[in-house]
Amino acid sequence: MEHSVDEAKVGKALAWIVGVLDRHGVPYRVVGGLAARAYGATRPIFDIDLYVPFDQAREALEEISPHVVWGPGHHADEEWNLTFLKADSGGQRVELGDSSGDPRFSDRETGRWVAQRIDYAAGVRAELLGVRAWVMPEADLVRYKLLLGREVDLEDVGGILGRRGPGD
Repeated sequence: MEHSVDEAKVGKALAWIVGVLDRHGVPYRVVGGLAARAYGATRPIFDIDLYVPFDQAREALEEISPHVVWGPGHHADEEWNLTFLKADSGGQRVELGDSSGDPRFSDRETGRWVAQRIDYAAGVRAELLGVRAWVMPEADLVRYKLLLGREVDLEDVGGILGRRGPGD
């Protein structure tokens, strides 16, 4: 099933959340499909995923609270075990995961839980849909997506690795 994605709406929501986080000096990293775009993936983007240390983001979280539609709360299923929140900005879903709360994801192949470590000292400042944002480093993103192993993750990894030439 083909979905229509309004990338202008995604870009506007990204500008909003990055603006709030930057204004309050909160470290963050864009992850997920949008981060994969920074490295060559091309699939449509349906939400914006970021990790933020909630313990350093009190004022930013207060500012976005009118836009929060769920959480922050703990979520655990077969793929994830983390605290996060869902916000809406102009009809665009934005999800913030709490990196200070020991987030984990499941390695699809082994079934083991893997700690999702976000190194705020490392990162790449990339242009995403007209917004300069901090993105998870490519090697970390590829590893994360390979371990998750969902169809969308493997598609993103294919897009990232497919952009490279021989010997890269």
